[in-house]
Amino acid sequence: MRFLINISPNLYYKSKLIRKLEETLKQSPQKLERKNYLRFIFLNLLIIAFIIISYVYISEPFGSISSFFINNQEFSVQFGITLLIFTFFSILAGPIHGLISGFLGELFFQLAFYDALYLEWCFIVGILGLLSGIYKYRPLKYYDPLKVYYTFIALIIVSCIIFGLIMVIQYFFYPGQISADVIIINYGFKFFLQALISIIFLVPILLLIYDRILSKEERHLYYIILTHHPLSARDHTFYLKFGRTKIYFCSRCSGVIIGGVIALFSTYLTYKIYHVEFSAELSLLFCLILPLPGLIDWGTQRLLLRKSSTSSRLFTGFIIGLAFHFMSFTYPYYYYTLLILIVYFTIFGVMIFLGHKKELKLLEEELDNFPQEVE
Repeated sequence: MRFLINISPNLYYKSKLIRKLEETLKQSPQKLERKNYLRFIFLNLLIIAFIIISYVYISEPFGSISSFFINNQEFSVQFGITLLIFTFFSILAGPIHGLISGFLGELFFQLAFYDALYLEWCFIVGILGLLSGIYKYRPLKYYDPLKVYYTFIALIIVSCIIFGLIMVIQYFFYPGQISADVIIINYGFKFFLQALISIIFLVPILLLIYDRILSKEERHLYYIILTHHPLSARDHTFYLKFGRTKIYFCSRCSGVIIGGVIALFSTYLTYKIYHVEFSAELSLLFCLILPLPGLIDWGTQRLLLRKSSTSSRLFTGFIIGLAFHFMSFTYPYYYYTLLILIVYFTIFGVMIFLGHKKELKLLEEELDNFPQEVE
């Protein structure tokens, strides 16, 4: 007797997944190392950008770390929201990230909101981030109660160092302008008390909570709402690691979001510093040109002409995100913008249709070549 084997589409996708796994295993160590290197660069730049943007946006309503000393030189005890969040992020990210993001975050805030530039405070905030990040967070670190105590001691030491640094800088940068007792009380002691109520007790507790929630067990959170791809197409995604928890995201969509946020932050800073907005004409040109690489990268992949990489998806998504933001400046050319959107979405729809037809054709060819009968 002969039995006809019914081949379901799921078998096709499973065989496709097996082929992808085989391709991954066949990749040379140099290629895998290059991918890891690119991911390392991208993630570190993303972390620094995230801390800088958070610092500036949080500082606007609550004041930066320097605001309590530059805007109010009298002695007062205030809770530092920005100090708390920046110190917490620096311990999570590490000393280099804390140094760079602290210096640049304070610098951008001063350029946007101060009438003069106080570079000494940029260095103070940068050094605070550097020292805070030395005792860097590690997954499962705070399951040992002693590590909470060590973090508490480390923050006291950091606060004492910054306490002394502030006094030294005020004394040497402004000799004769401020008396020694005013420097000690209104600058050094004021910072130490602010650190005492803002970070010394609270940051260890936040790190303990973070560690208990996100490091209890190794988890892979792969949700279709975030990735837009099934597991068989997981090479279209990348992950962010929080503790021992990996959360997966669609590469291109993540690039769009990151590009939009950075473009928003850049235009926000430009307006605050120079009080100018991007011209509608230049923004319209950006909306016309910037989506082209993303459309080409996605379209050639959709038509099965080539296979794009995670790097190309992130990059093209990033510049599409820039275009989406610049669209907000094109209101004088509303109808031209609408026309550009219609053209691009029409091309997008046509590529989806042609790509789907090509996939069906390949599936039929594969099924035709599959052994249909078994003795």
